[in-house]
Parts: sequence; structure tokens; C-alpha cells
Amino acid sequence: NKKRIDLISKISLFCWISSCSCTSLVEIGKLRRLSTSMKKLEKDLKGIDKHENDQYQAKVHKYNNRSLALVKAALDIVVAAGLHQLAPKKIIPVS
Repeated sequence: NKKRIDLISKISLFCWISSCSCTSLVEIGKLRRLSTSMKKLEKDLKGIDKHENDQYQAKVHKYNNRSLALVKAALDIVVAAGLHQLAPKKIIPVS
């Protein structure tokens, strides 16, 4: 019974790592798309202060939220790898 529980927990951790990896890739794609959209909007607002534009502010807010989601997903990958003991237990400095 213990072997089965260990197997299920390992499968669960691998699924979590996969989920976080996919989330990271999706967030990177959305950030690139949003960044391109922001650059295009900056070109359109060349003579106007972009920080006063509501559309630009909304995109900056979305960009910040997506960046935070990307950082969270990256940290979740690190935590899952640590729980699964995929990282070495001893850190050896390279000379």
C-alpha cells in the first residue's frame, strides 16, 4: 500500500510540474503578444502622454498581472522539483 501511495504522489508531482511548465509557456506567449500590442499603441500615441491613456494603463495592468503569474509559475516549478527531490541535495561550487 505504501508503494502505491508513493507512486501516486510522484505522478501527482510530475503532473504539477507539467502544469506549471505549461502555464509558464502560456504566460510567456501572452506577455509577448501584450508587449507587441503595447508597442503598437505607443507608436499610435507618439505625441500624447501614454500614461494618461486608459487603454495603455489597462495593458500595463494586464502586463503586470501576467508577469506576476509567470513568476508564480516559475516558483511553483522550483517547489515541485524540490518536493520531488529532482534537485541535488548538495550544492557543489564549480571552480
